[in-house]
Amino acid sequence: MGKRKIEKYTFPYWITYQIAKAIHNLIYREFYVINRPQKKQEKPSIITPNHQNALMDAMAVLFAKNEPLVFLARSDIFKQKAVASILYFLKILPVYRIRDGFDSLKNNQETFDHTVRVLSNKRGLVILPEGNHYGAKRLRPLKKGFARIAFMTEINGDEKVDLQIVPTAIDYTAYDTFFSRLTVVFGEPFPLKPYMEAYKNNSQKALNNITQQLRKSLEEHIIHIESEKYYEACLLASAVYTENKHSGNNTEAQKARFYSQRDAANALNKAANADSNEFNQLVESAELLGQKTQGLPHEILGKKPSAMSIVGALLSFILVPLAIPGTIIYGALWYWPIVFVNKKIKDVQFRTSFRYVLYIVQFFLLLLGIFIYLFSAHPPKTALILFIMTILSGVLSLKIWRLVYWYYLKAKWFIKSVKKPELLKARNIVIEKVESFIGVG
Repeated sequence: MGKRKIEKYTFPYWITYQIAKAIHNLIYREFYVINRPQKKQEKPSIITPNHQNALMDAMAVLFAKNEPLVFLARSDIFKQKAVASILYFLKILPVYRIRDGFDSLKNNQETFDHTVRVLSNKRGLVILPEGNHYGAKRLRPLKKGFARIAFMTEINGDEKVDLQIVPTAIDYTAYDTFFSRLTVVFGEPFPLKPYMEAYKNNSQKALNNITQQLRKSLEEHIIHIESEKYYEACLLASAVYTENKHSGNNTEAQKARFYSQRDAANALNKAANADSNEFNQLVESAELLGQKTQGLPHEILGKKPSAMSIVGALLSFILVPLAIPGTIIYGALWYWPIVFVNKKIKDVQFRTSFRYVLYIVQFFLLLLGIFIYLFSAHPPKTALILFIMTILSGVLSLKIWRLVYWYYLKAKWFIKSVKKPELLKARNIVIEKVESFIGVG
């Protein structure tokens, strides 16, 4: 396809997209999209998400939008022609920086021409304004690159593009844990046009202004924990408070949960700066709860432990026989990348991304092999039925093991709370203190 047709939606890309989307959505226990833009009402837009989890951030936005998007990435990864071809196929364009050589900056003109064409065809453009990734619920300083690209794209389009900037928040309950919860929140778009005249008169001032506007917009939708020293305590406290207050597995419930944790985090930021006895008590209780329950997700610690979790764990095992066929076919392929990547990759935020790529490649090759074998050994109708059953068995097995594992964690939380009553006391103190900082109750 190449970069000259990067805005086109081809059949090979569609196949790749569907496989990548299916595996992505299996990795996460829950995937929520809040305020998804309506396609018919959209203007050409640059989507600007925060960057916490390497490649998975790009995938989160891609599948939250549920349509092809074009991404911009640093130019040095395009040096090898074979790699560049793959990147263009995946709808990724190069951006050249001064550090790549002053002469290379002229190559950005071609990229700007492509972005104009992409946006004119109402394909979204994605730029990660924080630059590199960092695994923490914290909004970092924004680079001005997104603003420069936005202005140059509008200028190259004779100021007729009517470009919109879409602040976007990506949130994970955990970065490296299988079956975590992923949330993507699209903020209110704001237009570039009001800044164009200022850009012509004083480009640096306009760049600063639009960068500040984006930061202000992102802050409305980001769970932001400022404290380095008390980060883990504030993270646990805000999550436990939120999970205790809100329940439900639909988008509206998650929307309430997400903004509740954002408000809790903001309240804890203020409390941390005040450094009061109340805050120190919260930190002490949160650290005790975290240390004694290592391995238990915050989503589970936020719920009051119940003896019914033991019953649920036992009942979930009844379904295990249904998971056996899919486990035999796919089990090792799910497991070995976890062991391999955890051993080789030290950057936690890169682990899920590496595993994800391995999953896509190996499952594609496996399913292709199964497809060829079945259609060469059986009549087409029988082969198609068997092929679909093979896929469904894999999905079913994963969902069953996920259910078993989740009930196991719930049961573990109940047992710990019975053996160590001080954990429930610490949990209650955390919730009460967060409520007092927010001003609830």
